[in-house]
Amino acid sequence: MKILAISQRVENITQYSEKRDCLDQRWTSFAHSLGFIATPLSNLSNPVDVINTIKPSAIILSGGNSIASLDLTAPDISLERDEFEKELLVYAIEKNIPVLGICRGMQMINMFFNGQVSKVSEHVSCRHQIDFIDKQITLNSREVNSYHGWGIPSSKLAKSLRSFALAKDKTVEGFYHTKLRIAGIMWHPERESPFNKDDLSLIKNFLL
Repeated sequence: MKILAISQRVENITQYSEKRDCLDQRWTSFAHSLGFIATPLSNLSNPVDVINTIKPSAIILSGGNSIASLDLTAPDISLERDEFEKELLVYAIEKNIPVLGICRGMQMINMFFNGQVSKVSEHVSCRHQIDFIDKQITLNSREVNSYHGWGIPSSKLAKSLRSFALAKDKTVEGFYHTKLRIAGIMWHPERESPFNKDDLSLIKNFLL
């Protein structure tokens, strides 16, 4: 099976004086459903060494952690994760490795390409409708999960990215790069039970 490299959230475990890289176990099952073996990435690794060693067929920038440049006072920021994912994107582009951003990962990609994000309301711990607006993606409007306090207004999407899904408030729920093998979705496909067949189909098209 092919390797799917997945970035991890950083958790500060104060009672043990530990800082941990963490990945939801559901990502292992989701990656297997896509035809991959999930390989978690340490945020202290050198992205060039990692890619050259494990040779992933695709990369996912997962959810979790606020992006530090948006709010340095947020309790869940991780400067090392921000830097690691930026460098990972640079090298993935150089090697033409497909990259999919999930939630925070999608925000990171938009900012990497000089887009912006803004605070949003009614997107945290809820479900809401999204509309697929790109003719190349023939999926019906449906309900998705939502766990983000920051979003991407259509006007703040990077110029090199094209939206394919919008929420009712016109924030971008899905995009892809017009030239590179890079895409993002704002919902968490790994948290659906059972996994949504449209999510599996959509992500396979991006990563395979």
